Amino acid sequence: MIEKANTSSKGRHFSVRGLACLVWMICALHLQASPASWRQTIWNGEKAWESTSAGWTAIVSEERARLVSLAESGNGGNILFVSTKNAISWGGHRCWLGPQASWKTGWPPPSDWEASPASQVRSRGAVLTVTYQHADPKYPQITRSYEWRDGVLHCSMNWQGESYYAIQILQVPRWSLIHLYRVVTRDCPLGYALPPLYQRPSLLNDRPIAQGASRLDGNELTLWYAYISEKIAVAPQEVIADIGNYRLTVRRGTTSGTTTIVPDAGLLTQLYLGDWQNPFIELEQLSPFGSEHAAKSEILVTLSRKVGSMITSK
Repeated sequence: MIEKANTSSKGRHFSVRGLACLVWMICALHLQASPASWRQTIWNGEKAWESTSAGWTAIVSEERARLVSLAESGNGGNILFVSTKNAISWGGHRCWLGPQASWKTGWPPPSDWEASPASQVRSRGAVLTVTYQHADPKYPQITRSYEWRDGVLHCSMNWQGESYYAIQILQVPRWSLIHLYRVVTRDCPLGYALPPLYQRPSLLNDRPIAQGASRLDGNELTLWYAYISEKIAVAPQEVIADIGNYRLTVRRGTTSGTTTIVPDAGLLTQLYLGDWQNPFIELEQLSPFGSEHAAKSEILVTLSRKVGSMITSK
């Protein structure tokens, strides 16, 4: 009788331990699956918001109305390139509306897009919405949003206007190594083209990239900063940037409210290699032209860490 009572006590003890373990597992799964929220912070003395997912932290500056930092959580090293606020470019994630020929001065971009703080920032769950200033009625107002989903940062840009298409740019440091693929067609015999840049008036599909800034291995293009200002356009695809111990990829996400009309002969993935005055590289993804309805264009940013020659996601 005593032995039976002891057995029952052990069974109850096991049940409590098992229940505690089950509760812990459920809580852990819930925390892992829960969306990453945004919280206010200070970044380089600027009012900002930050959010962490799968071991990576994104920071959005209110004073620049954009994503300014992507870093491995706890390590602090920013993978993006950012400038001081007295520079023409503020760096990070730039959002413009093309074509550039419609801009009043050709360059720089309208101050609403490149040199103004956000008019409003709103955090709702996992989504941070940033509204641009809208001082110039010539252009549509731009609203952008940021959201982590399963370790991928979704960067969306919203506008309304049939005469415009979205240009989303991520600036990365000049020591980045960029990987693209060319797609050879009858209209694009080199598999890539050189879009208008400075005094170059039109798209060039028969001029090769300077060898001092590129290497071609089969259909894989590897490009790097060589103090040579150049712009390259390829068929829509993922852009890969190896930045020190990290790999950053940028691909096009969902698009809505747009037409079938595309800029630059449909070569919507582009790359800008900076020069002495522009010590950075820009990864660009373009959208089709908008329609009469509200339009949305999205890019997806993924980060991973290199271990030796291997790439690992966190």
